[in-house]
Amino acid sequence: GRNTWPFWSICTVFGAPLIACHVGADAAACVLATRLHESVEPVMIMDIGTNTEVILGNKDRVLCASCAAGPAFEGGKIKYGMPGIEGAIQSVRLRNGHVEISTIGDVEPTGICGSGLIDLIAELVRHGQVNGRGRFTGDTKECVVHEATGITFAESDIQELAQAKGATHAGTSLLLKHFQLPLDELTTLYLAGGFANYIDVDSSRLIGLTPDVPADRIRKIGNAAAEGAKELLLSVNKRRELEQVVGSIKHLELESDEDFFTYFVEGCLFGES
Repeated sequence: GRNTWPFWSICTVFGAPLIACHVGADAAACVLATRLHESVEPVMIMDIGTNTEVILGNKDRVLCASCAAGPAFEGGKIKYGMPGIEGAIQSVRLRNGHVEISTIGDVEPTGICGSGLIDLIAELVRHGQVNGRGRFTGDTKECVVHEATGITFAESDIQELAQAKGATHAGTSLLLKHFQLPLDELTTLYLAGGFANYIDVDSSRLIGLTPDVPADRIRKIGNAAAEGAKELLLSVNKRRELEQVVGSIKHLELESDEDFFTYFVEGCLFGES
């Protein structure tokens, strides 16, 4: 009988439109959820991850880019890096020469996830223990994060993070360049995705992972892609709207821009060198 059929045999499946190579339907759904394409003032969306998608625009014009950041901010290629699961160090503060940490699940740490890595490098820079080139200022080449478990953070880890944020910085900078928009005129920066929802904004701005705009212009919006997808499933008109919007978005190939390498190198630094 009908009730014994697999559920997918009576489902309707809708595939949202892709914007460009490596800027997929999830990014398109973020545009819909934020209504970026209706904004009078220019706003930016960043979905930070192994592939960071950046979208900049308003009702008159929308640009997008894909930044090949790599897995560092998700724990990849970091000696004690790990995903954001139980046991991961999620926040770090240096106080009076001591490292204070908190872990997911409030258990003994087994590694460091992305938000903890951002906090850690920001704290080391803030306290003068790491210079602008990502090198420790003392004789050591690593710092101890948690003595009992032997978790450390080395210069090689810093360089992995530097390259990841360098790619992201190049993407945001080149979009601003092509939009001819000074950073101080960016009215809103949306941070989308699960990872961005847990990062400390002050830390991410200090190390240059996110543009240095005032904190009151930054909005964490969580899983905006899922919100946009829900709107698409519930409304045929929204599907038609997004198809039209996506067709008007211009994709910027970062590596083809003559300033890409300059911005990438600039983004690999941690403040003044």
